[in-house]
Amino acid sequence: MTLPHDLNDAEIGELDDLLAQVPAPLEALDVVMLDGYLCGVLAQPQAIDLADWLPPACDWNLGDEEHGGGQVLGPDTAGWHAAKHERLGGPGQRRLDALHRAMVEDEWFDPLVMQPLGEDGEPLTGRAEIEGALAPWVIGFEHALNHFPMLEDLGNADVPDLLACLRRHLPDQGEDEQAYTKALDQEHPLKSLDAAIEDLVGNVVELVEIGRAQRLKVATVRRQTPKVGRNDPCPCGSGRKYKQCHGRDAG
Repeated sequence: MTLPHDLNDAEIGELDDLLAQVPAPLEALDVVMLDGYLCGVLAQPQAIDLADWLPPACDWNLGDEEHGGGQVLGPDTAGWHAAKHERLGGPGQRRLDALHRAMVEDEWFDPLVMQPLGEDGEPLTGRAEIEGALAPWVIGFEHALNHFPMLEDLGNADVPDLLACLRRHLPDQGEDEQAYTKALDQEHPLKSLDAAIEDLVGNVVELVEIGRAQRLKVATVRRQTPKVGRNDPCPCGSGRKYKQCHGRDAG
Protein backbone atom coordinates (compact mmCIF):
# COMPACT_ATOMS: atom_id res chain seq x y z
CA MET A 1 0.00 0.00 0.00
CA THR A 2 1.35 3.43 -0.93
CA LEU A 3 1.39 5.83 2.01
CA PRO A 4 -0.04 9.31 1.40
CA HIS A 5 2.59 11.98 0.81
CA ASP A 6 1.94 15.30 2.47
CA LEU A 7 1.76 18.50 0.44
CA ASN A 8 4.93 20.49 -0.10
CA ASP A 9 5.04 24.28 0.17
CA ALA A 10 4.39 24.79 -3.54
CA GLU A 11 1.36 22.50 -3.47
CA ILE A 12 0.00 24.25 -0.39
CA GLY A 13 0.29 27.55 -2.25
CA GLU A 14 -1.47 26.10 -5.31
CA LEU A 15 -4.26 24.76 -3.10
CA ASP A 16 -4.72 28.17 -1.49
CA ASP A 17 -4.87 29.78 -4.96
CA LEU A 18 -7.52 27.28 -6.08
CA LEU A 19 -9.64 27.95 -3.01
CA ALA A 20 -9.45 31.67 -3.78
CA GLN A 21 -10.71 30.96 -7.32
CA VAL A 22 -13.94 29.27 -6.19
CA PRO A 23 -16.60 31.42 -7.89
CA ALA A 24 -19.00 33.70 -6.03
CA PRO A 25 -21.43 33.55 -4.36
CA LEU A 26 -19.61 30.59 -2.80
CA GLU A 27 -17.09 31.52 -0.08
CA ALA A 28 -14.36 28.90 0.19
CA LEU A 29 -12.11 28.50 3.21
CA ASP A 30 -8.52 29.58 2.83
CA VAL A 31 -5.78 26.97 3.17
CA VAL A 32 -5.18 27.62 6.90
CA MET A 33 -8.88 27.31 7.72
CA LEU A 34 -9.04 24.22 5.51
CA ASP A 35 -6.29 22.62 7.57
CA GLY A 36 -8.27 23.09 10.77
CA TYR A 37 -11.42 21.94 9.00
CA LEU A 38 -9.77 18.69 7.88
CA CYS A 39 -8.71 17.95 11.44
CA GLY A 40 -12.30 18.53 12.54
CA VAL A 41 -13.37 16.02 9.90
CA LEU A 42 -10.83 13.49 11.19
CA ALA A 43 -12.11 13.87 14.75
CA GLN A 44 -15.56 12.55 13.84
CA PRO A 45 -16.55 9.08 15.07
CA GLN A 46 -17.28 7.95 11.53
CA ALA A 47 -15.25 8.29 8.35
CA ILE A 48 -16.33 11.14 6.07
CA ASP A 49 -15.77 10.78 2.33
CA LEU A 50 -14.33 13.43 0.04
CA ALA A 51 -17.73 13.94 -1.60
CA ASP A 52 -19.17 14.88 1.81
CA TRP A 53 -16.39 17.03 3.29
CA LEU A 54 -15.45 18.98 0.15
CA PRO A 55 -18.70 20.99 -0.34
CA PRO A 56 -18.59 22.72 3.09
CA ALA A 57 -14.90 23.50 2.51
CA CYS A 58 -15.85 25.26 -0.72
CA ASP A 59 -18.63 27.36 0.78
CA TRP A 60 -18.70 28.84 4.26
CA ASN A 61 -22.47 29.33 3.98
CA LEU A 62 -23.34 25.87 2.64
CA GLY A 63 -26.80 24.91 3.85
CA ASP A 64 -27.67 28.46 4.92
CA GLU A 65 -30.01 29.53 2.14
CA GLU A 66 -30.57 32.93 3.77
CA HIS A 67 -26.94 33.70 2.95
CA GLY A 68 -26.91 32.10 -0.49
CA GLY A 69 -25.67 28.74 0.72
CA GLY A 70 -27.93 26.57 -1.38
CA GLN A 71 -25.40 25.85 -4.15
CA VAL A 72 -22.87 23.01 -4.02
CA LEU A 73 -19.62 23.44 -5.94
CA GLY A 74 -19.23 20.84 -8.68
CA PRO A 75 -17.22 20.35 -11.87
CA ASP A 76 -20.05 21.95 -13.89
CA THR A 77 -20.50 25.04 -11.68
CA ALA A 78 -20.40 28.28 -13.66
CA GLY A 79 -16.95 29.86 -13.48
CA TRP A 80 -15.39 26.54 -12.51
CA HIS A 81 -14.47 23.36 -14.40
CA ALA A 82 -13.69 19.68 -13.91
CA ALA A 83 -9.90 20.05 -13.98
CA LYS A 84 -9.96 22.63 -11.19
CA HIS A 85 -12.36 20.47 -9.20
CA GLU A 86 -10.01 17.50 -9.40
CA ARG A 87 -6.99 19.66 -8.57
CA LEU A 88 -8.83 20.90 -5.48
CA GLY A 89 -10.14 17.60 -4.14
CA GLY A 90 -7.02 15.53 -4.78
CA PRO A 91 -4.56 17.63 -2.73
CA GLY A 92 -7.17 18.21 -0.04
CA GLN A 93 -7.61 14.46 0.39
CA ARG A 94 -3.84 13.96 0.42
CA ARG A 95 -3.50 16.49 3.21
CA LEU A 96 -6.29 14.81 5.18
CA ASP A 97 -4.69 11.37 4.76
CA ALA A 98 -1.26 12.70 5.75
CA LEU A 99 -2.71 14.39 8.85
CA HIS A 100 -4.41 11.17 9.85
CA ARG A 101 -1.25 9.12 9.39
CA ALA A 102 0.82 11.58 11.42
CA MET A 103 -1.66 11.55 14.30
CA VAL A 104 -1.90 7.75 14.39
CA GLU A 105 1.81 7.03 13.96
CA ASP A 106 3.42 9.98 15.73
CA GLU A 107 0.63 11.40 17.91
CA TRP A 108 1.61 14.72 16.38
CA PHE A 109 1.09 16.83 13.26
CA ASP A 110 2.31 20.17 11.99
CA PRO A 111 -0.67 22.52 11.57
CA LEU A 112 -0.61 25.11 8.82
CA VAL A 113 -0.42 28.47 10.56
CA MET A 114 0.84 31.82 9.35
CA GLN A 115 2.88 34.45 11.18
CA PRO A 116 0.40 37.29 11.80
CA LEU A 117 1.45 40.84 10.99
CA GLY A 118 0.25 44.09 12.46
CA GLU A 119 -0.98 47.12 10.53
CA ASP A 120 2.62 48.32 10.33
CA GLY A 121 3.67 45.08 8.62
CA GLU A 122 5.70 43.95 11.61
CA PRO A 123 5.14 40.54 13.29
CA LEU A 124 2.76 40.59 16.24
CA THR A 125 3.89 39.40 19.66
CA GLY A 126 2.32 38.02 22.82
CA ARG A 127 -1.39 37.25 22.99
CA ALA A 128 -2.05 39.05 19.70
CA GLU A 129 0.42 36.78 17.91
CA ILE A 130 -1.12 33.60 19.32
CA GLU A 131 -4.70 34.60 18.51
CA GLY A 132 -3.79 35.95 15.08
CA ALA A 133 -1.97 32.75 14.14
CA LEU A 134 -4.37 30.18 15.57
CA ALA A 135 -7.82 31.77 15.27
CA PRO A 136 -8.21 31.04 11.50
CA TRP A 137 -7.16 27.42 12.05
CA VAL A 138 -9.60 26.92 14.93
CA ILE A 139 -12.37 28.65 12.96
CA GLY A 140 -11.87 25.99 10.29
CA PHE A 141 -12.02 23.23 12.91
CA GLU A 142 -15.23 24.72 14.28
CA HIS A 143 -16.67 24.85 10.74
CA ALA A 144 -16.26 21.07 10.55
CA LEU A 145 -18.08 20.60 13.86
CA ASN A 146 -20.95 22.76 12.62
CA HIS A 147 -21.43 20.49 9.60
CA PHE A 148 -20.54 17.19 11.27
CA PRO A 149 -21.76 17.23 14.91
CA MET A 150 -21.21 13.52 15.60
CA LEU A 151 -18.16 14.08 17.82
CA GLU A 152 -20.02 16.37 20.22
CA ASP A 153 -23.07 14.11 20.06
CA LEU A 154 -21.03 11.20 21.46
CA GLY A 155 -21.44 12.55 24.98
CA ASN A 156 -17.81 11.77 25.80
CA ALA A 157 -16.92 13.49 29.07
CA ASP A 158 -13.50 14.68 27.80
CA VAL A 159 -14.71 16.33 24.60
CA PRO A 160 -16.11 19.60 26.06
CA ASP A 161 -12.88 20.47 27.90
CA LEU A 162 -10.72 19.59 24.90
CA LEU A 163 -12.87 21.75 22.64
CA ALA A 164 -12.78 24.61 25.13
CA CYS A 165 -8.97 24.53 24.94
CA LEU A 166 -9.27 25.09 21.19
CA ARG A 167 -12.06 27.66 21.39
CA ARG A 168 -9.96 29.87 23.67
CA HIS A 169 -8.32 31.08 20.44
CA LEU A 170 -11.58 32.20 18.80
CA PRO A 171 -12.06 35.97 18.56
CA ASP A 172 -15.83 35.87 19.09
CA GLN A 173 -16.85 34.06 22.27
CA GLY A 174 -20.00 33.81 24.31
CA GLU A 175 -20.07 34.51 28.04
CA ASP A 176 -19.40 30.87 28.99
CA GLU A 177 -16.50 30.61 26.56
CA GLN A 178 -15.03 33.90 27.82
CA ALA A 179 -15.20 32.64 31.40
CA TYR A 180 -13.55 29.36 30.44
CA THR A 181 -10.85 31.16 28.47
CA LYS A 182 -10.14 33.42 31.45
CA ALA A 183 -9.78 30.38 33.71
CA LEU A 184 -7.49 28.67 31.22
CA ASP A 185 -5.34 31.76 30.90
CA GLN A 186 -4.92 31.82 34.66
CA GLU A 187 -4.33 28.10 35.20
CA HIS A 188 -2.55 27.26 31.97
CA PRO A 189 -1.14 30.39 30.35
CA LEU A 190 0.37 30.12 26.88
CA LYS A 191 3.58 32.11 26.93
CA SER A 192 4.56 31.80 23.27
CA LEU A 193 3.18 30.81 19.88
CA ASP A 194 5.24 27.60 19.98
CA ALA A 195 3.70 26.67 23.33
CA ALA A 196 0.22 27.47 21.98
CA ILE A 197 0.78 25.30 18.90
CA GLU A 198 1.97 22.41 21.06
CA ASP A 199 -1.11 22.76 23.25
CA LEU A 200 -3.42 22.90 20.23
CA VAL A 201 -1.85 19.85 18.60
CA GLY A 202 -2.09 17.81 21.80
CA ASN A 203 -5.78 18.62 22.23
CA VAL A 204 -6.61 17.87 18.59
CA VAL A 205 -4.77 14.54 18.69
CA GLU A 206 -6.81 13.56 21.76
CA LEU A 207 -10.05 14.50 20.03
CA VAL A 208 -9.11 12.52 16.92
CA GLU A 209 -8.23 9.53 19.10
CA ILE A 210 -11.67 9.70 20.75
CA GLY A 211 -13.36 9.69 17.35
CA ARG A 212 -11.06 6.96 16.02
CA ALA A 213 -11.71 4.74 19.07
CA GLN A 214 -15.44 5.03 18.46
CA ARG A 215 -15.01 4.09 14.78
CA LEU A 216 -13.01 1.01 15.76
CA LYS A 217 -15.60 0.09 18.39
CA VAL A 218 -18.45 0.32 15.88
CA ALA A 219 -16.47 -1.68 13.28
CA THR A 220 -15.85 -4.43 15.86
CA VAL A 221 -19.51 -4.63 16.86
CA ARG A 222 -20.64 -4.75 13.24
CA ARG A 223 -18.10 -7.39 12.19
CA GLN A 224 -19.95 -10.45 10.99
CA THR A 225 -18.91 -13.88 12.26
CA PRO A 226 -20.19 -17.27 11.03
CA LYS A 227 -23.32 -18.30 12.85
CA VAL A 228 -22.75 -21.22 15.23
CA GLY A 229 -25.45 -23.83 15.61
CA ARG A 230 -26.52 -24.67 19.16
CA ASN A 231 -25.40 -28.27 18.73
CA ASP A 232 -22.09 -27.37 17.04
CA PRO A 233 -18.78 -27.43 18.95
CA CYS A 234 -18.21 -24.15 20.78
CA PRO A 235 -15.71 -21.94 18.90
CA CYS A 236 -13.80 -21.35 22.17
CA GLY A 237 -12.28 -24.84 21.86
CA SER A 238 -13.69 -26.25 25.11
CA GLY A 239 -14.93 -29.38 23.36
CA ARG A 240 -18.46 -28.82 24.60
CA LYS A 241 -21.45 -28.02 22.48
CA TYR A 242 -22.11 -24.32 21.90
CA LYS A 243 -25.46 -24.53 23.76
CA GLN A 244 -23.67 -25.94 26.81
CA CYS A 245 -20.86 -23.36 26.72
CA HIS A 246 -20.82 -19.78 25.40
CA GLY A 247 -24.24 -20.20 23.85
CA ARG A 248 -25.89 -21.03 27.15
CA ASP A 249 -27.25 -17.53 27.58
CA ALA A 250 -27.99 -16.91 23.91
CA GLY A 251 -31.64 -16.28 23.23
